[in-house]
Amino acid sequence: MAYAVHHPHRGQVATASGLDVLTGIWLLISPFVLHFIVHNATTNNVILGIIVGVLALIRFLGTDDLPVLSWINVILGIWVLISPWALGFASARVPMTNNVITGIVVIVLAAWSALATQSDRRGVTESDIEPRL
Repeated sequence: MAYAVHHPHRGQVATASGLDVLTGIWLLISPFVLHFIVHNATTNNVILGIIVGVLALIRFLGTDDLPVLSWINVILGIWVLISPWALGFASARVPMTNNVITGIVVIVLAAWSALATQSDRRGVTESDIEPRL
């Protein structure tokens, strides 16, 4: 018999991950919307936008038992934040500012999603588990 666990913070996970999907989409399209002329910034943002968006979408769709995906997005958000200096486009004001702000947003949303799942695990009781037919 399978069991279903009710996650009291599922709404928080869905909200944070859904907003992180939108942030990943922004990261993906930002070089074209903001007209980046720095090749490293464009390539970096397109690749990371896809990865951040897909991982957040998986979390949004209900993988309550995989907070590791959100923690990976926290790490990717840190990379987005520091990438202007690591890849040498910090002198280009628009992509640098975009990446700093977007990186912070990814970090905050992904951490929120992961921590909401963690608090669910600590608070699960027998009454939260019911047989699934």
